[in-house]
Amino acid sequence: MSLYAFYPYRADGSSGGLETFDLPNEGLALARARAVLADHRSCVEVVVWQGERRVGSVARAELETGSALS
Repeated sequence: MSLYAFYPYRADGSSGGLETFDLPNEGLALARARAVLADHRSCVEVVVWQGERRVGSVARAELETGSALS
């Protein structure tokens, strides 16, 4: 298991908080990012980090259109 940090961001660039989860892989971390974004309705994006490495992000527009994760 690895610790992943999830940072939800509002449209103005401010952070909507921080959540962390121990997960077995990046795929599940990016899937969790979708759930974090759904929980933070005022946010437009969630960026996922594992330590100092950016894993990826999920944008609200991707949730609404069903686009792939970045």
